Amino acid sequence: MIDEPGDLFPLWDETLFARTSTARVVNRRTDRFGGEALTIALSALATEDQAIARGLYAWLSGIEDVAGALDEQPGVRSERLRSYLDAHPVMAQIRSMQSFGHATAQRGSDPLCAKVIHDVRGGPLTGLLMMLQMAAAGRVAPEDLLRLHFRVRDHRKIMRGALLELDSPRRARDRSINHHNVQLLVEKWSGARVPVAGGAGARVVSVRLDRHFDGSVCESCVEFTALDRVLYNLINNAISHACGGSVQVVLSTVPHDQPTSLLVAVANRVAPFASAALQRRFGDDLTGLFVGGYSTTGSGLGLRICADMVANAYGLDEPEDGLDEGYLGAMLVNDVFGAWFHWPLVDN
Repeated sequence: MIDEPGDLFPLWDETLFARTSTARVVNRRTDRFGGEALTIALSALATEDQAIARGLYAWLSGIEDVAGALDEQPGVRSERLRSYLDAHPVMAQIRSMQSFGHATAQRGSDPLCAKVIHDVRGGPLTGLLMMLQMAAAGRVAPEDLLRLHFRVRDHRKIMRGALLELDSPRRARDRSINHHNVQLLVEKWSGARVPVAGGAGARVVSVRLDRHFDGSVCESCVEFTALDRVLYNLINNAISHACGGSVQVVLSTVPHDQPTSLLVAVANRVAPFASAALQRRFGDDLTGLFVGGYSTTGSGLGLRICADMVANAYGLDEPEDGLDEGYLGAMLVNDVFGAWFHWPLVDN
């Protein structure tokens, strides 16, 4: 069932689609994007960081087995998860991830390594570790177990998609043809509640998803993982800066009559000081956010990764081409910040 559009951020109907409908979005690839962008060999990391990555991947595997056991009652899975986390504490993984990437960075600056490390440390893991802390304390509702499973599964896919050699057999399977329907995004994000650390403790931000399209969006798990890396970066950014308890995601298509691109838009309300800071730095053109290097809460790499991925998906020469031609972008209307990107649809 397609969600009915809401009026939380009505600007999308008036401003976003008017702007993106004129975008010159052309797929210049002669082959389908296989998610090969922003990858490094695991061996490119320092030995200490390789061990951390392998440890996290194995730890998440155990959680995926428990949370994804759909043949068991939620109460049973909750207890099994608590037992697993008692034996394999969340705090040990949090401490480990706090040092992940430091040894590699000390060997010298490598922009590609930095981007991969960013996604391994972030992505679904950002909210997942807090969800797992709540699960260990018995404070995760049974209906949230499936969403927890989604985030664990997604992060393991992101890790093996970004780190070659981490799990070569599964990565080979991820590359096989396997059409992914937009419904996979709906079931993962519609109504999701994401815990976020704040100055006064944890808060929960909800995600509203409005879908106006039904069909395939990717041809393989590896490609879908690349799409996930873009979407997680945008949603994490929105959640981190949201003034209020919600963000909105809109899935549509361009053009509407014979669609060739999935259009994904993410919006959140921002505080006056954040709005003023953006306007001082970028003026009315917020595409500079996707160049990288600007952040108030993180590394400033997340939006740059979005530009890199989208450019690769469309076969553009440079990510800046995608920004200039409207393949992705951002805008601020009153107190609403919005970012969007296009993704080439699969012939259905």
